[in-house]
Amino acid sequence: MGKRLFVIGAVLMLFAVVLAAPASATKPLDVEIDLTTYFAEPPALASGTFEASGPAVEAGLMCSEGTKQDLFPEKWAGSSSIVQNGQVITEFTCTDEPFAGDTFVIKAQMHIDISAGPPTWVVNWVVKGGTGAFTDLHGNGAGSGNLIFDPFPVGAADLYSGQLH
Repeated sequence: MGKRLFVIGAVLMLFAVVLAAPASATKPLDVEIDLTTYFAEPPALASGTFEASGPAVEAGLMCSEGTKQDLFPEKWAGSSSIVQNGQVITEFTCTDEPFAGDTFVIKAQMHIDISAGPPTWVVNWVVKGGTGAFTDLHGNGAGSGNLIFDPFPVGAADLYSGQLH
C-alpha cells in the first residue's frame, strides 16, 4: 500500500509540474529590428543605429531605437569564393526612455552569397544577454541584409525578424 501511494503521489507531482510550466512562461512577442551598420577602418569595429517595431516594442519589452557596436571581429569560414559563413557579436544600446542606456547583445550567424551581383546574406540571430531592463531578455529570429553603396561599400542594411520574451 505504501509503495502504491508513493507512485501515485509522484505521478500527481509530475502532472502538476507539467501543467504549471506553460502557465509560468511568458508568451513570445514579435519584433522587427532595422539595422544600419557603418564599416570602420581596422582595428576599429563596425557601428551604427537600429530601430525596433512590433508587439514587443508596443508591450514595453523592447526599446524602439538606439545604437549598435560590434564587440568582436567577425569570424569567417568557408573555402569558396562565392559563399562565406560568418558570425558577428553586437551590443545594442537603447537611446529612448525608459530604456536609455540599457543594453542587449545579439549573436548573428550569417550566410553570405556573392554569386549574383552585390553580396547579400541571410542571418539567424539569438539574444545572448543584456543589462538593465534586458537582463532577462530572451529571443531569436532570422533576417537578411545587403551592402550600402555610396559610391563604394560603406555599410550594411539588415532587417531582423523574430520573437522576444
